[in-house]
Amino acid sequence: MAIIFAIGLTFASVSPKTDLNVQANDYIQVGGSWVAIPEQTCEEGEFTCRVQDGDNGPYEVYDEMNDDEPKSSASPDPNPIEL
Repeated sequence: MAIIFAIGLTFASVSPKTDLNVQANDYIQVGGSWVAIPEQTCEEGEFTCRVQDGDNGPYEVYDEMNDDEPKSSASPDPNPIEL
């Protein structure tokens, strides 16, 4: 009986777990290089989603590296961040 269960378990495959605690990132370009930043909650709107690090920036925010279009925002003001 144990052999039957052992054979049956070899066919049972479990897909790799997806880590649900991984934080999503957005991206900005600083000096020509892509930098990951925490996901920005920019509501859909007519403006461009931007962030500012103190006196540095503002930087346009992208969902993915190498995107052509930045995220949109309902606000013209940049979100403050720390790099």
